[in-house]
Amino acid sequence: MDIKNHNCHHATSLKLTGLTSTTTNNINTNDFNISDSELVVMRIVWSLGATTADQIYSKLDKTYQWAPSTIKTFLARLVKKGLLTNQRVSRKYVYQATCTEDEAIAQMAQDFMHKICARKHTNVILEMIDASNFTEDDKVAIDDKIAEKPSVTEVACDCLDNLQYCSC
Repeated sequence: MDIKNHNCHHATSLKLTGLTSTTTNNINTNDFNISDSELVVMRIVWSLGATTADQIYSKLDKTYQWAPSTIKTFLARLVKKGLLTNQRVSRKYVYQATCTEDEAIAQMAQDFMHKICARKHTNVILEMIDASNFTEDDKVAIDDKIAEKPSVTEVACDCLDNLQYCSC
């Protein structure tokens, strides 16, 4: 569950489907491995900015019914993984994300694509399109991104030789 060499700062440009965010992200290219529950907590932190465990608990109480101690456990794990910082203010810790939500999404998408055969990437992208709703601006951004991407004659299989389970 550890993110090795993880270091999000803030200062490079990252463009995702038409959104530009200014960040310096050197998120580790190794596995950006957080649990679904930790991701829920991260989404609250991204939406609130600097926040406390009590504030996170109040946002999640009815939906998830997690105990305050459970949320504090998730926060401790996220601090250990380098995704959050914490600073003691009075008697409480204030937590802040070390990277933006867009940076994390980009890293999780890259990590996922590295886990599957390159020949299956189109299927994943098509599934994501089917599962999503888009504005006209979103569609234009997607079309522009596809138009920028050079075509290849053939997508090479990048399955691991030792797996011997390739179906491409």
